[in-house]
Amino acid sequence: MTAELALGTYRCRAIPEAAVRAAASGARWIDTAPNYATGRAHDLLAPALTAHPSLRIATKAGYFTAATGADAVNAGVFTEDQAVVGHSLAPQFVRWQMARNREQLRRERLDLLLPACCRPPPPALSPPLATG
Repeated sequence: MTAELALGTYRCRAIPEAAVRAAASGARWIDTAPNYATGRAHDLLAPALTAHPSLRIATKAGYFTAATGADAVNAGVFTEDQAVVGHSLAPQFVRWQMARNREQLRRERLDLLLPACCRPPPPALSPPLATG
C-alpha cells in the first residue's frame, strides 16, 4: 500500500484555499461531508473541484444539518419528525443525499461515498448485555 497526500475538510476554516493548495501540492483526494462547515463544505469545494477535475472526492451520507433536514422534508424524503434527528441511512434519504452531494460538488459522479454510521442504536434497539 502506498500513502497518498489528501485534504480532509473536517473543521477546516478555509476550505476553498486549502483545496487549491492541496491540488497544487499534488494531493489526489479530498475528504469531506455535506454537514461539514455547517452544511457549506460541498459548495465551498465546488470551484476548486471544477478547476482541478483530476481531484477525487470522498464524501459521506448519513449526518445532516437542520437546513438539510428541512430541505429533505420539502422534497418529500422525510417527515418533520425524521428531520430533527440529524442522521439517517434510510435508502430514500441516502439516494437523495447522494444526488444533492453531486449537485453541490458539481460532479456527475462521486468517487467514494462512505456511510456515516457512528451513532449507537437507541437503547430500545440495542441487544441486552450478557450477564454473568
